[in-house]
Amino acid sequence: MLAVALAGAAPLALVASVNSLVPARTGGFGEMTCHQCHSTGPLNDPAGRLTLAGVPDSYTPGQRYPITVTVVHPQLVRAGFQLSARFETGDQAGGFEAADDRVEAIPDDGGRVTYVQHSPAGADAQAPGEERWTFQWVAPQAPRPVLFHLAANAANGDNLPRGDFICTATARARPTDPPR
Repeated sequence: MLAVALAGAAPLALVASVNSLVPARTGGFGEMTCHQCHSTGPLNDPAGRLTLAGVPDSYTPGQRYPITVTVVHPQLVRAGFQLSARFETGDQAGGFEAADDRVEAIPDDGGRVTYVQHSPAGADAQAPGEERWTFQWVAPQAPRPVLFHLAANAANGDNLPRGDFICTATARARPTDPPR
């Protein structure tokens, strides 16, 4: 019976792999995070750190902003992230442009929200215990507050969902000239 249960779990580990990411795992607007599958470590383990650099306090509509996501954890061998930028209504706010082949943008199933995330090529840590990705956020034309929701996985590299550490972060940007 145990062998049957373990055999049935194997496809789930593959679905949660770095090569087949599922959109809508940022934790924002009621979404799940990667922690639903990678749940053996504590969420936001104090031994790790997740930073979201480059989100402006105030943005100019249509302006491009370089954003860098960095995840650090002593057990990190592989890593991943997913980020969204949305208005307070939950609608997409602006767009994303990959800086290299380590980052990609993917829409949700309904095409309503686009997420930026690591690509399969961007999962292997470039330095022991740390990984980072850079991309461009193109600010929306509508001058409304924007919420950023981020989830990242500091994975131990065993290709299983156990022993990984999930971190989350949020940020907010306001338009330079708020609507009157």
